[in-house]
Amino acid sequence: MFTTVHANNVVDVIGRFLNMGVDPYNFVSALNCILAQRLVRLVCRKCARRTEYPHEFLVESRLDGPEFRDAVFYEGEGCLECNGTGFRGRTAIHELLDLSDDIREMIVDRKPTSEIKRAAKREGITFLRESAVAKVLDGKTTLREVNKVTFIE
Repeated sequence: MFTTVHANNVVDVIGRFLNMGVDPYNFVSALNCILAQRLVRLVCRKCARRTEYPHEFLVESRLDGPEFRDAVFYEGEGCLECNGTGFRGRTAIHELLDLSDDIREMIVDRKPTSEIKRAAKREGITFLRESAVAKVLDGKTTLREVNKVTFIE
C-alpha cells in the first residue's frame, strides 16, 4: 500500500506519524521504506549556457568545498522554446529511507530525528539536497532552482 504524508523529508515523516498519535511500533512494523520527492525544473537545452556563480552564493549554498571548485554550472538564457523562462520540463529529486532493523529500533525508542538521520547516512541514504546537487552538477538544473526547493543545512 502507498500513502502520502506531507513532510519536508523522510525523517520528518516519522515525526508526523508520532504527532498524529500513531504508536511507533505499529507503523514501523508495517512500513518498509519512506520516499520523499520534489520536482525541479530542467534547464532548457536550446538556450542553456555555462554560468559562474559568485563565491558568496556558493558559500551560502554550501557548495564551496574543494569537490566543487571545478564544477560547471548552467542556466538557461530564455528562448522561444522555453517561453523565455530558461527552463523546459521537470525532473524528480528524491530520498529513500529503507527501514533497517537499527532504524526501526531507533524509531520505537523515540530517538531524536537527528540521530535517525545520522544512522540513515551511515547506511548510505542520499538525501534530497544531495540528489538535487547531483542534478546541478550534471547540468540538468540550476543551483538557484535547487536552493528554492530544498533546505540548505
